[in-house]
Amino acid sequence: MSTDSELLLSKTDIAALARVQRPVVSMWVKRYRGRDRPFPDPVRVDGRQQYYRADDVVAWLASRGLGNNEAFAEDLAAHAAFEDPAGAEPAAVFAALTALLCVKAQTGEQLAGLDIDDLLDEADDLDPDDAYLYREIDALGDRLPAYAAHADRLADAAYTVEHAFETLMAQRFRLPLEALADTALSPSALEMCAQVIAALAPDDRAVFVDPSPDGSDLFVALRRRLPEFVEPTAMAGRADTPTARLARRRLAVHRWRRRPTPESGFDENFSIDGPAVFLTQYPSPATLGYTDARILTEIDNITMQMGAEHIAVIVGPASALTDPLRDRAAAAVRADLLRSDRLRAAFRLPEGLLVTRPGSSLALWVLGAPDPATAPADRWTVLADLRSRPLDAAVADGIVADITAATGSREFLRAHAFQFASIHRTSELLADDRRGLLPPAPRRRRRRTSGAETAAEVVELVVAANRAARAVHDDLRIAVEYRRTSRPLPTAGRLADAGALKVVPGNRIDDEDIEEGGDVRVIGPDELLGRARIGDRGIDRLTLATRYPSGRYTEPGDIVFCATPEFGVVVDYDGAAIVPAPARILRITDPQTSGILPELVARSLRQMPVASKPAGAIRSGLGWRDWPIPVVAPDEYAAVSAALDELRARRDAAEQLLDTLDRLTDTLTDGVGHGVLTVTAGTRHSREEG
Repeated sequence: MSTDSELLLSKTDIAALARVQRPVVSMWVKRYRGRDRPFPDPVRVDGRQQYYRADDVVAWLASRGLGNNEAFAEDLAAHAAFEDPAGAEPAAVFAALTALLCVKAQTGEQLAGLDIDDLLDEADDLDPDDAYLYREIDALGDRLPAYAAHADRLADAAYTVEHAFETLMAQRFRLPLEALADTALSPSALEMCAQVIAALAPDDRAVFVDPSPDGSDLFVALRRRLPEFVEPTAMAGRADTPTARLARRRLAVHRWRRRPTPESGFDENFSIDGPAVFLTQYPSPATLGYTDARILTEIDNITMQMGAEHIAVIVGPASALTDPLRDRAAAAVRADLLRSDRLRAAFRLPEGLLVTRPGSSLALWVLGAPDPATAPADRWTVLADLRSRPLDAAVADGIVADITAATGSREFLRAHAFQFASIHRTSELLADDRRGLLPPAPRRRRRRTSGAETAAEVVELVVAANRAARAVHDDLRIAVEYRRTSRPLPTAGRLADAGALKVVPGNRIDDEDIEEGGDVRVIGPDELLGRARIGDRGIDRLTLATRYPSGRYTEPGDIVFCATPEFGVVVDYDGAAIVPAPARILRITDPQTSGILPELVARSLRQMPVASKPAGAIRSGLGWRDWPIPVVAPDEYAAVSAALDELRARRDAAEQLLDTLDRLTDTLTDGVGHGVLTVTAGTRHSREEG
C-alpha cells in the first residue's frame, strides 16, 4: 500500500480557505481558463463534486494574489479534508489524527521525522496499557507516516497542538460522530459551568471527578479558567469505548493529570479523600437516551460518594432537575435528594444550550455537604428560573455570585443580595411538588391595594373622560371658498435665502446622557419617527448646563425634522426642548409677515413623496432646500391659523379622551379581575337624550 496521501479541496473548502463566498470560486474556474496561470484542473470527481489538489490551489492563489486570507498556506491543513487512499472511514481518520496529536502534545516532537517503529515505540511508552491511543495508531499500519505528517501540519496551522485538537473536535457536527454532536453544549453554557466550578473549587489540591467515562467538554472549559501553572487532577469513569478513549486523549492534550479510577468504578464502596469537585453533564455520550428517573438515580449515587469536603456541579435536562415530574419513580428519587439536605441550588437555564437540540431545556444543580446543625424544618434550597434571560456574560456573573452565596454559611446566605435566585424552605418544596423546583411566578403588582381606592379612581376617570368628551364637541365649523390658481410653491431654499426660514443644526448629545423623564424635553429621531413619545425622554438640566453649555433650545413653533435614517417632522409648539443631531430645526423668522404657518408646513411635508437615497449616495435625491413650502397670503393668515389651532385643540382633546378611556378600562378590568370591584346593574351603557 502506498504511503502517499493527498490533501484535496472541494470548491466549498477553497472558498472557506480563501475567505470568499462559494460562487466566487466557480467564477475563478470559469474566468481563468487561458494559458497564463489557469485555475488547476480537478484531480477527482465524485458525481458533481470536484476535488482539487490543495498544494496546486495554494500556489495558484499566491500567484494571482486572490482571496482574503493572507495566511491561507498556514491554514490549509485546518480547511482541507484528509483523503486516505485506502478509503478509511471519517471516524477512523478522526480517531487516528487525535491520537497522533496526543502523542505530539506529550512528546513535543515533529512526528514526520519518526519512522513507523519509532512512532509505535512512543505510543507504547505513553500508553503501555492501551488505555487511550496505542491501538488507534497501530491500526494505521503503513499509512502511519502520512498521518503523522498531516498531524504536524494541523498543529502548525493552528499554532498549538491544543488548538489543532479542538479544530478536529469542532468537526463532530459534520462527521458521523452523532454521540459527540448530540451532547455538545454551547460555548456560553460551557463558560458559565466552568466559572461556577472554578469559583467553588476549594483549592489547587482538589480532584475533579466526572463519573461519566466520556464527558470531556466541561474539563476542557474548566482548564481554560484555571491558572497555567496548575496541573489539575481529573478522575473519570472506566470504559473502553471510542468516546471514552477520545476523552482521555483530550484530557492528556490539555495537560490534565489522570487519577486512576478503581476497578469497581463509582460503586457504593467508592470514596475519595480530600477536597473534590464532582462535575458531570447529562446527556453525555454514555448516557444518551437516559430517562429522567435514571438520571436522578445516577445523581443520587454521586451524593452517596460525596464527603464533607466535596461539591457537585451537574448540568442536565430541566425535565429531570427542575420541572414538575409526572413519573412517580423519578419524583420519589428527587424528593429523596431534597431530603438529603445536599441540594444547595437549582437553576433552570434558557433554551438553546444544546447545540444540535436548541429546543431542549437544561438546568444546573449544585450539591454540597449537609449541615447537621440545621433542623430539618429549617433546611433551604436556592432556586432560580432563567428561561427568559440570554446566557450572556452578565447573567453568567450573576449566576456565579448567587451560587457562591448558596454554598456558603447561613449568615453569608442571608447577607447576600441575590440577583436571580431566591431562598426557599425545603419542606415547602417537598409539600408543593407539583410546582417542581421552580420559584413561584412573580405576582403582577396590583395598581390599587383596596377596593375603595380602585372604585374612587374609576369615578375620577369617568369624570375625566366626560370632561374630555365634552371638549370634542360637534359644533365644528370652518368656512372655506374655492379658487383657481396655478402658482408654484416657493422652495425652502429660496425662503431661507430671503431670510424667511432658518435651519438650525441639532446638538451633539451623547446618547448616555438622554434618560427617561429628564428635566429638559428631547425631540430627536426616535420622537420624529414615532419610536418614542415626545416628553418621555429628556436630559438632566445640570448635565446640559455643564457638558453642553452651548446647547441650542427650540422656540415655540419650531419645525423639527430629520432626513436620516428616515424622514420625520413635528412642530414643537411649547419650545425649550433639545434637538439631538442628526435632527434639525426649521425656524420661521416672522410667521405672520412671511405667511408661513408651522402646522401647514409640517403636514405638507408629511404628504410629500419621500425620495429614496440612490445606491452609493450619501444624501437622498431631494434635500431640504428643494422642499416646496406652502405660503398663506397676509390677509388670510389669521383665519387659517385659527382653523388649524381649532383642529389641533380638538385633536389634543381626542387623544386625551382616548388615553383616559384606556386608563379607565385598565383600572376597571384590574378591579373586576381581582374581585375588589363589581359593575352594578344600574350602570348606564348608552347616552341619554334630553
